[in-house]
Amino acid sequence: MSVKLNSLINRLRKAKHPEWYEEEETKEANENADGVKIPSPGRFDPEMIEQFSDEDKLTDVDVSYPLMPADPEDGEMVYAWAHITWNEEMGELVYRVIEPDMNKRTEAVLNKIHDIMERSFDVTLSDLESGEADEYLEEKIDMIVDKYDLSLTEQQREVVRYYTKRDFAGLGKLQPLMNDTEVEDISCDGIDIPVYAYHRNPKFGSIKTTIEWDNHEELDKFVMKMAQRCGKSISVSTPLLDGALPDGSRVQATLATDIARKGSNFTIRRFTSDPLTPIHMMDFETENAQMLSYLWTLVEHGKSTLVCGTTGAGKTSQLNSLSLFIRPEKKIVSIEDTPELRLPHDHWVPEVARSGFGSSADEGGEVSMDHLLKESLRQRPEYIIVGEVRGEEAYILFQQMATGHTGLSTIHADSLEMLMDRLTTQPIDLSPSLIETLDCIMLIKRLRRGGKYVRRITGLYEVLGYDKRKGIDANKVFGWEPRNDEYIVENNSILLQDIAEQSGIDNEDIQKDLRNKQHVLNYMQEEQIKHYREVGDIISRYYSDPESVMEKVGQTFNSDQGQLKVSDA
Repeated sequence: MSVKLNSLINRLRKAKHPEWYEEEETKEANENADGVKIPSPGRFDPEMIEQFSDEDKLTDVDVSYPLMPADPEDGEMVYAWAHITWNEEMGELVYRVIEPDMNKRTEAVLNKIHDIMERSFDVTLSDLESGEADEYLEEKIDMIVDKYDLSLTEQQREVVRYYTKRDFAGLGKLQPLMNDTEVEDISCDGIDIPVYAYHRNPKFGSIKTTIEWDNHEELDKFVMKMAQRCGKSISVSTPLLDGALPDGSRVQATLATDIARKGSNFTIRRFTSDPLTPIHMMDFETENAQMLSYLWTLVEHGKSTLVCGTTGAGKTSQLNSLSLFIRPEKKIVSIEDTPELRLPHDHWVPEVARSGFGSSADEGGEVSMDHLLKESLRQRPEYIIVGEVRGEEAYILFQQMATGHTGLSTIHADSLEMLMDRLTTQPIDLSPSLIETLDCIMLIKRLRRGGKYVRRITGLYEVLGYDKRKGIDANKVFGWEPRNDEYIVENNSILLQDIAEQSGIDNEDIQKDLRNKQHVLNYMQEEQIKHYREVGDIISRYYSDPESVMEKVGQTFNSDQGQLKVSDA
């Protein structure tokens, strides 16, 4: 879009909504400034969103989209925008958070309101639902404005409301980033260092933002505020924080002490409000329908699977995706240290470990993953899902798999050799007989390819046996060819042969079922049915009434002949 066209559009917006632009001196300063015109907060117009295509170069990037609210309706007020552009001087992309401007008068009133609210706050926002918190804050702001006779225009009052709700109910200046569903990770490395955001767009990757802390005390307060939101404490004596925010985001933070030389720092790992499904995986080309139909059949028939990869490879997303294949009537118990899994199953018991109430575990109150796993056996689950195994919980999980329970979990390892090293040495230290209870191993990696980051399944292995001297005996069913970015079938499946023999059906019936599942998966991708509840509903219906599902996806299923025919329609 040309600069002249942008200027024309901006003038039209100002003519339509003049009340949402700052006073004349601010406007003149913006108009006279060099550089690219940045979209100002205002009422939402879908045409204001700038898109970025895969064909564009990074130097041509000029992307804008709303953050607060993240999904506005047409005409709804938007208070914060994301604006991603190429900075020629820095030679990199920059993520600008655009919020309402404030003149000195508005800023002074805002500071006064904040001061009054901090002294008179009579409710804990964590006890309120988000809607109630917004309503409460608006009433409180209006009451203070009227009581202290603070003269504000309606525009200024809206700006004050926005910043007050952002700072009290949210995470301050970081809240717009927290609202961005396209951001995976947020990192602050210390004082006078820009916050970095890792964007889900594989072309963008890690981007420098315009958010920055230049005051040690302010950053320390922010880290302490995050600890409170996580239900934990952080101090000079215990300067490390590992917790989860109310929205499920993982937080690791270090308070400024002798161990944090650049000042307090933190990393927030974001998760989508709705989990990724097998259809997302197909869209991302992390898996194809052939692989997923195979995994679907393994999960359906109770084969235990371990997802392996490095940090950020997408292990938890894969775990949640695989869990959608579990039959709806099966009892599931999930155990995590941070609540990330979301399943549509009614017969699901989600449990989360917690740390002790004191400064050490000895002071009591700790409920570890080991404890939860041990107790889960009394709940008689058919499927046990463990978010990640690192130590003793891995031994307990494999013990339960040996007693007939199906286990699904993740572990940090980027190869079969590293996986076996982790499983056979301390603190896990499994015996060969327990390793053999595992049925399938998935290796997933995050790779840079063609100027963007992608996630690929580099191998699906069936565990046939394990010997301490010879190592693992594994059958590699699927592999990935990096040269062509294609998945290939390397060997026939032994597990599918076992399923056929145990179920009393022949190989042809297994193959027909695999083809049907591929059709169902391809149909959902074609129709972009991706929400985990909708995907779970179709999978559930396939189990109970496959004929109706196959008809829905444009197939005719002949139950008498057991054949699948493509309909003329």
